[in-house]
Amino acid sequence: MKSFIITGLSTLVLGSFLTPVNATEVVAVNSNIEETRMSYVSPVNLVNHARGGSFTEQVIPSHIGLSLAVKSNKIDAETLVESAISAGRLSSSTLDNSRYLSAVEFELSRLDND
Repeated sequence: MKSFIITGLSTLVLGSFLTPVNATEVVAVNSNIEETRMSYVSPVNLVNHARGGSFTEQVIPSHIGLSLAVKSNKIDAETLVESAISAGRLSSSTLDNSRYLSAVEFELSRLDND
């Protein structure tokens, strides 16, 4: 009987120490999955979403207003990427990707041709 009580208490004590560690690891894994899920929108899709009005809450005009804002240098690739980051569409590390910014700039320059 004593051994049963000692075994039960030992299991209870050890279980309480291990549970918070496992819970922390699960949260870390879930946050990495969420970051990966939102981290990439192609430059073409980013500009198309902007043209369609997806970033009007971030003060990015839609349709012809976007084209006019790009022509008058009020909107550039960095501005659009920052808006997408604040809308939760891109990760903040996208601002450090010069190739991505160049591709967005190229797509913005093509707005007049569409």
